[in-house]
Amino acid sequence: MAVRKFRRIMAANRGEIAIRIFRACTELGIGTVAIYSEQDRLSLHRYKADEAYLVGKGKGPIDAYLDFEEIVDLARRKEVDAIHPGYGFLSENPEFAEACERAGIAFIGPHARIMRELGDKVAGRKVAIEAGVPVVPGTEKPVQTEEEALLFAKKTGYPIIVKASAGGGGRGMRVARNREELIEGMRAAASEAQASFGNAAIFLERYIENPKHIEVQLLGDKHGNLVHLYERDCSIQRRHQKVIEVAPAITLSKKQRQQVCDYALAIGNAVGYVNAGTVEFLMDRDGKFYFIEVNPRIQVEHTVTELVTMRNLVQAQILVAAGHRLSDPEIGIRSQKDIELRGAAIQCRITTEDPANNFAPDFGTLKVYRSAAGLGVRLDAGSAYAGAEITPHYDSMLVKVSTFGRNLQQAARTMNRALQEFRIRGVKTNIGFLENVITHPDFLGGKYDTSFLETHPEVFKLPVKKDRANKILSYIGHVTVNGYPGIAEHKRLHFRDLREPRVPEIPYGKPLPRGSRDILREKGPEGLAAWVRENKQLLITDTTMRDAHQSLMATRFRTADLDRIAEATAHLGGGLFSLEMWGGATFDVAMRFLFEDPWERLDRLREKIPNICFQMLLRGSNAVGYTNYPDNVVREFVRKAAESGIDIFRVFDSLNWTKGMQVAMEAVRESGAVCEAAVCYTGDILDPKRDKYPLKYYVDMAKELEKMGAHILAIKDMAGLLKPFAAEKLIKALKNEIGIPVHLHTHDTSSNGGAMLLMAAQAGVDVVDAALSSVSGLTAQPNLNALLAALEGTLWDPKLDRQGLQELANYWETARTYYAPFESELRSGTAQVYEHEIPGGQYSNYKPQVEGLGLGDRWEECKQMYRKVNDMFGDIVKVTPSSKIVGDMAMFMVQNNLEPEDIFERGHELTFPQGVIDFFKGMIGQPYGGFPKELQKIILKDEQPLTCRPGELLEPVDLKAKKEELEKKLGHPVSDRDVLSAVLYPGVFEEFDRHRQTYSDTSVLPTPVFFYGLDVGDEVTIDIEEGKTLIIKLNAIGRVQEDGTRNIYFELNGMPRTAQVKDLSVEAGGSSRQKADPDDERQVGAPMPGKVFKLLVKVGDVVKEGDTLLTTEAMKMETNVKAKISAEVKEILCQEGDQVDQGDLLVVLG
Repeated sequence: MAVRKFRRIMAANRGEIAIRIFRACTELGIGTVAIYSEQDRLSLHRYKADEAYLVGKGKGPIDAYLDFEEIVDLARRKEVDAIHPGYGFLSENPEFAEACERAGIAFIGPHARIMRELGDKVAGRKVAIEAGVPVVPGTEKPVQTEEEALLFAKKTGYPIIVKASAGGGGRGMRVARNREELIEGMRAAASEAQASFGNAAIFLERYIENPKHIEVQLLGDKHGNLVHLYERDCSIQRRHQKVIEVAPAITLSKKQRQQVCDYALAIGNAVGYVNAGTVEFLMDRDGKFYFIEVNPRIQVEHTVTELVTMRNLVQAQILVAAGHRLSDPEIGIRSQKDIELRGAAIQCRITTEDPANNFAPDFGTLKVYRSAAGLGVRLDAGSAYAGAEITPHYDSMLVKVSTFGRNLQQAARTMNRALQEFRIRGVKTNIGFLENVITHPDFLGGKYDTSFLETHPEVFKLPVKKDRANKILSYIGHVTVNGYPGIAEHKRLHFRDLREPRVPEIPYGKPLPRGSRDILREKGPEGLAAWVRENKQLLITDTTMRDAHQSLMATRFRTADLDRIAEATAHLGGGLFSLEMWGGATFDVAMRFLFEDPWERLDRLREKIPNICFQMLLRGSNAVGYTNYPDNVVREFVRKAAESGIDIFRVFDSLNWTKGMQVAMEAVRESGAVCEAAVCYTGDILDPKRDKYPLKYYVDMAKELEKMGAHILAIKDMAGLLKPFAAEKLIKALKNEIGIPVHLHTHDTSSNGGAMLLMAAQAGVDVVDAALSSVSGLTAQPNLNALLAALEGTLWDPKLDRQGLQELANYWETARTYYAPFESELRSGTAQVYEHEIPGGQYSNYKPQVEGLGLGDRWEECKQMYRKVNDMFGDIVKVTPSSKIVGDMAMFMVQNNLEPEDIFERGHELTFPQGVIDFFKGMIGQPYGGFPKELQKIILKDEQPLTCRPGELLEPVDLKAKKEELEKKLGHPVSDRDVLSAVLYPGVFEEFDRHRQTYSDTSVLPTPVFFYGLDVGDEVTIDIEEGKTLIIKLNAIGRVQEDGTRNIYFELNGMPRTAQVKDLSVEAGGSSRQKADPDDERQVGAPMPGKVFKLLVKVGDVVKEGDTLLTTEAMKMETNVKAKISAEVKEILCQEGDQVDQGDLLVVLG
């Protein structure tokens, strides 16, 4: 028989097997021709061939590859010498082989006769029986009727497997364990077989429970020579489809290997097998083999056989089809002895399937595709590249990964490494699942069978892929296009214009100075307090990390900037008494506006500053929120905060109601931390006209707090109202009356703060709060660096590292420029604070709130209204949350053009901010002197006020149940600290979590990028974790598309990436809401501009007059929108998260 020389070979297939064929042809010097369907017009295989032609125009994606007459006709016209069918599609169709032969085209595969004898599973069973090979009991011919199937079931018993006569790959297979499953399985298998192979014939076999699936590779030539290339273990399967294949089967004995290979050869010789084929067997628990079928074609998993035998099977197929003998030098197999096993190989099929969702296929665009490489790794891919569209038309396999090693364990280690190297984004994949399987001890030991996946559910416990790079690109794209909420376009800064702050250099390994926390650990809280009292020097708390920026820049300092200076602070600020760095508004703002986890901030700073006491501000029964919480929540919060690194808790009540401080103080002492109980200062003890809060009031409260267990007394001068001579008088009185240290906190709004601290030091105060010079003054604390200079050489000299603290101040001087849009714009100190009494910590938040409500041009009016509201409320102590309530009421009144007299006249028809209602109900405690009774009745309408501590009435929160509820709602595990965050700020925490899921942890972004995004051409370096850095460059911003999105074009680590971002300005420009008719009580409008925070009703609900329909939120001010009449909810015109303007129609009642 003459050897035929092939010039051009067509692959009658697609994807990775077509590419595999083209590679083999190219290596042999043969030209290649591809075919492709309309759906495959962008598939990679068409570009890998020398020529490519469309087939099946107007046909479905499968039918296009099944029309062999069109394919053969095309091959003739293009002068193709041979056709390789690959696997699937027409690979086992004898009519296709015959059509090729009639056209004078070589078919690279077995003869049509052999296919008919073996390709059909029923015919194959007959051959096996005649060859003396054991078979599983089954039907001798295809089953046509239900009656035949039921008779077989009665004879053999269940379970039974229904199989397609043609094809493979797990398609057309169903296991039936009863009559109903058998009948349904026949219908489903026949339908699937028809769709996949164009042949609906099915047959039945007795189903062997939990066998090993072993297959033997055969290769025969046209001259009667036949060899095996040993076996493969294909037992890791799902739905009868192979997932992972191994060569050789490591659990087979030498005798078993010989036996199964001999069985395969017996079947092949019985039919005179030609070309490549696979004989498949089941091996039961007793080690007995049962023939199941022959696949007369190349198999998906042929790669592992090639690796362990060092034979190119696809090349051998081509050479055999051309007429070569196996013994010819081109193939080089003179006898069976020439086939040697070397090492072990594994093949994993990476698919676009979701193992956590029953392997549901996933579709979409591959945004990122980075594959593995290196020693021992082989890849066979189809259309796997960034930008490829994964469609539902074809098999979900992206790439076959094959690895080789001296043994299975080594091959598995290489496979695990290879799988970890893959980066695939845009669609779900099964990579995590594959990693779990190939590292499983049972897999590595060969202790697995076809039931492995069913009996090892742990392999489906998959780590969530972070996909941080793409998520961060999406955020940068979003803020670049849409800006950061609250920063007007004219205030927007530019990344390229902002300097990097200089971090002081600390020599590596330099020991930390002994600090206050070291003393606390040695002596305990009482010992620390005693040490403070005995210390003649003035001790200083630095507020830079919390109250200073809360007061100047609306609490906007980000963890990234705090973390960067933390180590230097531990060294250069080692002599400080404490760092006030947590609590207060930081908890809320971190989640609500900065999308950071406040607990993570605490962790990161604590790790880098282990020597200085951390101090936090705790709002008594309000914890770090704006309302009272159940006692168990307050206690658990304190416990967790102390565990996480808080040493000193400054506990206060916003109304100086000691009953509201009791639970928190007890919790602090129980935690082993320092309890610093605060007296909030208001009024003026030097002014006889302001006699509501005289000196005696403060001294008496201080004595009470000492009796309640305070280790330290704090004077909390939250608005900077304590004047220098008043401070001297107050401190002297306190030092004479109590036996615990006194810690003074103030704000420098009036510019008298520095003088006041010096007077207090002379009067004997033990500790004072101050801030580094670059973030001091105005509404923040007095200048720490200046205070040190003033005290130098005196009895009270703190003897701190002045040069080191100046270096820290220099760092913050530059970093502060990042936050310019959040500055309060107060240019100098102002004695006006003695009139309006707005706390310093509230001032910088209050102004953005006012501007956010569109009242920026009425700022002076809002400040005046603040004082009016305070007087109207009875001259209360004003500190969060009571100060916020006064501010909310003031904004509400200015927004609605109301004066105090209007409240008394029209109060019955007004919807007041929820915080105001809660205040008058007693939900944050009882003010000194009580509530103004007439106003309380107007605000509460028909509600009755509380007379006891709210915590006594609040049911304890079931934190365990809350955790389960939260995990179910969010769809991922949460920590105990997360649960506390969600209880304290329910809606805020969930929005923060959504941000994290959408954009990942954006706290790693440099502050200028987080707030302002990038301009085209900007490049930024981002450390997403230790040793992992992203280099991102913005190349272009695409135009607005029809759906309102833009494509943002980046380079990520030098590679092109695209993020799609919704342009919110497009949506905003094209929509406006209908306004509610104020005279129609059925129409419910927004009382103020803001966001729909929570919908509490749905269409069809029946509500009563006064029922809350929804809650709106504007700049942290929540307002309950209530029904004015009893009626049915007819229409809801908003969704949670919608931005609304004042008067917008939200709900219609029937």
